[in-house]
Amino acid sequence: MLNAGRVPFAVGTGVVVIVVAVCVVLVVLLVTLSMRGQRRQRAQRRDETRRDLDQAQERAVRAEHGRDSAREGGEDLDPDR
Repeated sequence: MLNAGRVPFAVGTGVVVIVVAVCVVLVVLLVTLSMRGQRRQRAQRRDETRRDLDQAQERAVRAEHGRDSAREGGEDLDPDR
């Protein structure tokens, strides 16, 4: 009568090993996917930074060219300086 309310829970060692192995594989998979996502985000940020730097350098070159053109134009218009 003591065992009437109990459900027998007899799990073999092999089943426990398989469950633990599946859990370990899932954890490794999640970590790998997370690292891949972070790597992809870093690559995108790096590309954006490189693009921004290129644009800034282009603007600087254009500004310098404009400044040089303005100086040359100013010297032509006012010969007393």
